[in-house]
Amino acid sequence: MKNNFLKKAGAILLLMAILYGQFGCNKFLDRKPLGQATAEDLAQGGLVDQVFGLYSATWSYWGMTQLPFITAHASRADDAYISTPGDGNSDFIDNYNYTKDYWLMEGLWEDHLKFISLASGVIKDADSIYSKDPTTAVNKAEATFLRAYAYFDMVRDYGGVPKLDFKIYSPEQANKPRASEAEIYALIESDLLFAVQNLPQSWEAKYAGRATKGAANAFLAKVNLYQKKWAAALSGAEVVISSGQYALLPNFADVFTEEQENGRESIFEIQNYVNANGSIGAYGSLGNWSAGYQGVRGAGQWDLGWGWNIPSQGLVDTAFEANDPRLGQTVLFSGKPDDYLISDGKFGATLPPSIWPYFNKKVYSNPARRASTSDNSGSWLDMIIMRYSDVLLIAAEAANESGNTAKALGYLEQVRARARKGQNVLPQITSTDQAVVRKAIKKERRAEFALEYERFYDLVRWTPATDKIDAPNVLGPLGYTSKNALLPIPQSAMDKSNGVLTQNPGY
Repeated sequence: MKNNFLKKAGAILLLMAILYGQFGCNKFLDRKPLGQATAEDLAQGGLVDQVFGLYSATWSYWGMTQLPFITAHASRADDAYISTPGDGNSDFIDNYNYTKDYWLMEGLWEDHLKFISLASGVIKDADSIYSKDPTTAVNKAEATFLRAYAYFDMVRDYGGVPKLDFKIYSPEQANKPRASEAEIYALIESDLLFAVQNLPQSWEAKYAGRATKGAANAFLAKVNLYQKKWAAALSGAEVVISSGQYALLPNFADVFTEEQENGRESIFEIQNYVNANGSIGAYGSLGNWSAGYQGVRGAGQWDLGWGWNIPSQGLVDTAFEANDPRLGQTVLFSGKPDDYLISDGKFGATLPPSIWPYFNKKVYSNPARRASTSDNSGSWLDMIIMRYSDVLLIAAEAANESGNTAKALGYLEQVRARARKGQNVLPQITSTDQAVVRKAIKKERRAEFALEYERFYDLVRWTPATDKIDAPNVLGPLGYTSKNALLPIPQSAMDKSNGVLTQNPGY
């Protein structure tokens, strides 16, 4: 049901591509200087068209949701390796040997700032209309939400970054020094509060994937959690919980299927689409390769992708409690049946022995769908950014840190109950000791969100931790040091700034 929205957004993306083509090839090594790609990247029609252009950019900008994003957000944790053996990229991420000229990180930095500048332009245009039409406020709120989403990515990766909260008319205007981390968080909060006040509770089916009030509240709760604003985080999460808009799906594995995209558990996901016959998608206009980059690296029918963000042995051995069904719903095991779990309960095929024992099952597509499209990449699969179980565990953590352990246990149990699905596993946590419950919540987050872009940032924000579950203790044996909490600013961006940007400590 998301086709209409995606096709509209795809048309905007096509115009973006045409306009961007006026400036040259959009290859990675042929990128425009920061700030030069601004209004030209959006349709110059109505405000809603510009907003659709922003949604298009979330899945079309390589650094926003594709390989640079996956590398920075997933593969830096202990639960995943960046790639299969021999592709030459593992030293940077897996061994924490961050360098200022690593090719993938240029895209992460530049595309996020380019996206932010576009969103700021839309916000300025909305203000310039001087309209009291509710639709204008909604469109502006979508832009503030998306800007906040992009800045939240950046502040976790780099700390303070340039504050581009204005419309850019020339490249020189974008050459700003880094604002403080606190300033960026303040802007994120302000943007999300505006979104909370002006976004609708839901959209009609043809607009599935557009930002909602629930998404804004969920992200605001998460932003407050990261800043240890426990009361605000709990309050925001409970607004989402009490809204009745969301629920956990009965089967954990179904969350990651095409059949359940934009379902009751989905709060915000990046929309991708491929026609039933595969004529649109993959490298086409309405899908991206986020799933393909993480797909099984094999041959023939098992050539599903590049094999990045693959499970580590530590994840398989230590992340899941005894007989936790989520292990088999998270990890594909080489040489074993894939047990493709969807509502009809059918099974797929047997994954052949591989150079790597495990692959990411959360981006694994229905084998029948792959056969019907002749597209093995899974480029039609949406990219889940926020789901309801995250809100429940945000509420659990914030409640526990606020001293309300009983409430925390209730939210924690909802997640564990769904995971156990009636089986005699994952016993209910009953301790009222705050430290015990804290450790249980941390362990639950690891199992629930394995390979989902959460683990590294959780370990960093939990530092220092008396329970030894933090970045230095968990990642230190792998080569992590305190400077690795943040990425280096790409050297190319430093050079373009002519001394305006400062580098993160240690680089």
